[in-house]
Amino acid sequence: MNLTLFQVFLLLRNMGIPHLKRNLEPYAERGAIAPCNVVVDGPALAYHVLSLASRTTIKTSPFEQPSYELLGRTAIQWLEKMEDAHIYFDGYLPTSKRPERMQRLIRSTKELFKYHSTTVTGVSRERSRRKGEKKVDLFPAFIGGETRSKPPPPAFLVPAVLDALRGSKYGPITEVMGGEADGYCAVHVRKSGGLVLTSDSDLLVHDLGENGGVIFFTDIDLDSENSKLVAPQFRHAEICRKLSIKPDVGFSYMAFEISADPHLTLDQAAERSRRGEAVMYSREEYDSFIKTYLLPETAPKTVATCGLQLDPRISELVLRYLQITTTASKEKDASLEMFLPFLLDCPSRTSAWEVSKPIRKLAYSLLQSGQKTSLKTVSEMRRLQTLSSGSQVDILPSSKVEEEWSHLLSNIGKIKAHITDPELLWVVLSIYLDIDRTVERAKGYPLSLEILTQEARGKLNEYSWDVLQVFAQVQATFYSLRMLEQILNLQERRGNAVDVITALSDLPSLDKFLSLADFTETLQRLREAGGLECLIDLCSDMEDMIPHIEAIGKPPKSKKDRKRKAQSGAVEGHQVRARPSNPFELLNSRDD
Repeated sequence: MNLTLFQVFLLLRNMGIPHLKRNLEPYAERGAIAPCNVVVDGPALAYHVLSLASRTTIKTSPFEQPSYELLGRTAIQWLEKMEDAHIYFDGYLPTSKRPERMQRLIRSTKELFKYHSTTVTGVSRERSRRKGEKKVDLFPAFIGGETRSKPPPPAFLVPAVLDALRGSKYGPITEVMGGEADGYCAVHVRKSGGLVLTSDSDLLVHDLGENGGVIFFTDIDLDSENSKLVAPQFRHAEICRKLSIKPDVGFSYMAFEISADPHLTLDQAAERSRRGEAVMYSREEYDSFIKTYLLPETAPKTVATCGLQLDPRISELVLRYLQITTTASKEKDASLEMFLPFLLDCPSRTSAWEVSKPIRKLAYSLLQSGQKTSLKTVSEMRRLQTLSSGSQVDILPSSKVEEEWSHLLSNIGKIKAHITDPELLWVVLSIYLDIDRTVERAKGYPLSLEILTQEARGKLNEYSWDVLQVFAQVQATFYSLRMLEQILNLQERRGNAVDVITALSDLPSLDKFLSLADFTETLQRLREAGGLECLIDLCSDMEDMIPHIEAIGKPPKSKKDRKRKAQSGAVEGHQVRARPSNPFELLNSRDD
């Protein structure tokens, strides 16, 4: 045992406990999942449902990814096969998880770059336009994988499944906790007995009590003859008896031995755990190792009682900030991290999250409303190629918050004056934000307008990365507004806050959020529903942009017209000037 503490944790964090489930399979007892106290690891359920719904699709095509509606519906149908269940979701991840999360984000970014490099000319097309999504086989004999480069999973997978459960009969027994879901699952069965349904083998290390056990989603089969679900059941206490190890510490000793030396057989690890070798020579390392399972970090109880239905990532942001105000109220200029959902956007372009940053800046600024501890910045974790502190978002001074509220309200009001279809409101807002950011930077031409123009001309390649980028920007705008809405609901309903909450009430639920496969059709509907007139209204202070927007709704110029315009010295370029910051300059520009 000459591994350092750092090496032990590296093994644990990056790989879990190597081969633990496989080594223990001979000691699991296969049997029917009788009506009992079943506890479900919510995030694991979401990813299992995704694998079920994707089993017969082309996994290299983002157009074939299941809709959020299908994912939520499948999760409910799957749970209906259980006669009793309690579902826990992560609402706060321990700080010790940060290195693992950062490495996972870097790995996801590398996979996105690899996927982009293999599909530069356009992503894989779906086999056919699906009029309706087929019924999902809930308990297939085999779930295949995909070795080729593929897109990341749907960005809002976990909150979409969570939303569906909250809106179903499972709502009262679905909870977002102030810690990791697996820790709460373990506590539940330790106190009440039962089985934890999960995909995480690390749950085997938790203290599950005399009557607690673990079942893995992929192991569950349907016994059609008896209409029962059967699976290998890893009963903690029973396995300890079979291996002749102490039920109180033997299992954790054995797990520590395997994490330190993955080459050990189970019999060797069990023998060492009986003698307590690892603990004898590495007590400090063992204590640090097992603390993760026996005493997982959670948000303080006084903090984890918001009483509101938050998305897991938003819950973590809120709880971390409230923890700062509770435990370090004297600290000034505190900073937070926000791990944003991972989007399928174009790696050669700026992150799709950038366009909607003003909305999130307002949300972060409102988070500290009425609190003594002030935020200076929030570090957003999105695409990462190397370890970094993320993208910094400065917090607005209190004097600016009301102004930004009013600006957002004004824009939403203008959109609603032109657009009656709620599904289109947030697409228009995203396009406007793209225009606004481009004008502010005075660089390039708004990609959203380019895509609208191509669609209007019938020249749009809907499988291009430019389309994926614009769709990702719409997703980012939607989720940024969702963040703003949920954070506003934490604050006192005063001033413009009530008006903003009312304005955001038309935000679609995740199961109604538009899909990538329908995005081209959505752009067409937007034009036909008055979207261009709406953009002209929103861009009234951007004189250079209005002719470009007006041109989208007109027939394309002939080659003769373009030649005549070029000869006259006019240039139909795609560069925009920065918005004048001086009001008198703005008046002068309009006179031109």
